[in-house]
Amino acid sequence: MNPFPIVGRELLVASRRRETQLIRFVTALTAIVVLAWMFIVMRMDNAPPHQFSQIIFGVIAGFAFFFCNLAGVRLTADTLSEEKRNGTLGLLFLTDLRGLDVVLGKMSACSLQAVFGLMAVAPVLMVPLLMGGVTPGEVGRMVGILFAALFMSLSVGMACSAQFKSSKAAIGTTFLFIFILNFGIPVISIVLDEYNYINSSESQFLACFSSGAMFPLAFSGNFSGNPHFFYQSLTTALGVGLVSLGFSVWRTPRAWQDRETKPSAIAKLRPVEAISCRTRLLDDNPVYWLGTRWHWRPLLVWTALFAGFMLWLWGLLENSRWWLDEEVHLTTLWCTFACFKCWITLAVCDRFLEDRQQSSLELLMATPLNFSDFSLGQARRLLWQFGLPLGLVLATVPFMMFDSDRDTWPYYIVGLTILAMDIWAMHFVGMQLSLTSRKPSFSASGVALRILFLPWIIWVGMMLFLAFALFGPAQTGPDEEFVLGLWFFICFGNNLFWGMRAINNLKANFRQMAARAAGA
Repeated sequence: MNPFPIVGRELLVASRRRETQLIRFVTALTAIVVLAWMFIVMRMDNAPPHQFSQIIFGVIAGFAFFFCNLAGVRLTADTLSEEKRNGTLGLLFLTDLRGLDVVLGKMSACSLQAVFGLMAVAPVLMVPLLMGGVTPGEVGRMVGILFAALFMSLSVGMACSAQFKSSKAAIGTTFLFIFILNFGIPVISIVLDEYNYINSSESQFLACFSSGAMFPLAFSGNFSGNPHFFYQSLTTALGVGLVSLGFSVWRTPRAWQDRETKPSAIAKLRPVEAISCRTRLLDDNPVYWLGTRWHWRPLLVWTALFAGFMLWLWGLLENSRWWLDEEVHLTTLWCTFACFKCWITLAVCDRFLEDRQQSSLELLMATPLNFSDFSLGQARRLLWQFGLPLGLVLATVPFMMFDSDRDTWPYYIVGLTILAMDIWAMHFVGMQLSLTSRKPSFSASGVALRILFLPWIIWVGMMLFLAFALFGPAQTGPDEEFVLGLWFFICFGNNLFWGMRAINNLKANFRQMAARAAGA
């Protein structure tokens, strides 16, 4: 008798999916491309192979560690949540299945893609070992922490999925928890040490309760002096994974039933002026009215912006001599733009994502609203949520430019132009993908892949070609103006392609897309 029937079934189904084979191919290809890039750099510098083996090993392992930590966000964070929204999780418990059977079955199916991808990267990690400069112990420790990070991430995703019904809550909580485990604890230890609340040894001991500390400690130079810190961090990752998995097993049988809404949450009285204002918004554009129901969304953006400003102010107080240099200006501005882009990527998919998950999309399609109405309502909602905070950031750009050399002004102009085009393209691509994606909760990742990551892939590929085909060891390579111009035209062309493609598809087939999404 099979002790875990769902595990066997899910593994058989997952092994035949095209995505399982695709993720293994893409992961291995990415590692090989990174390896090729490092070899080209090594060739241009005429350096012996063993001097670059440690760098190559660290870069590839770093990409793999990043992949393992985000696996839970991508694969398991919405597994049980989706079952609860569809009302199918309770059907599993009408049988003799236990919570352990359901959790392990779902986790095994989702983790198969990540495990295969990690196994595809493992042989590439052996190449620096053959070059010299990397010991077998380093390779063994690195492979071990990669699987530990993967287990922790997948388990945390399962725990959040068991706790929350909303995909946004489950995915967001998983990402936040993983981020705190990797970066939050070390930052807290550094701050406490900086202000003399604890000494340096206590700070180092506290920082090693982070799962992210095991990555730098896996290298021989750090491991030889502090092996117990490495095992402390590794134990933390495995312990968090086991606790999260245990919580998932306990919570899943208790979380499939819908709770009765308390009357006090519904019967809140609002002022007459607020009701009148909401009525006018409903008459003006129902899509905009739906998007502005949650009044805390702009407040959340303002809170994040204030937190970022306080972090920048702390850096100014600690590094007043050079903190106002143009390099810091550009870094701060581009990082702020990147945060806004990531947030907007999630926001552009919200409307249709919520409607598909709540099975209310067909109600909107029963109205006479067309594509233009939906697009305008969505644009107004984005402006309502992000307009003032982003406008405040943009108001600081002229002061940064006049405080910098004129040679750096093209960087500001390119950054502003790409920001505007990215938001324009994300608006329409997000609408399209939130209607057409087989898994609507992954539509935001599809937008990010097309608009934010694809230009980087194209740019790296073209730089590889230029470095390999046109520039040899005796040449210095392309200048900064050429690199910046190439990056601008790649982003411009990519945004224009995906944005116009989405607009044309939505104009021609909007109601057909919505009808298929409502019936999915």
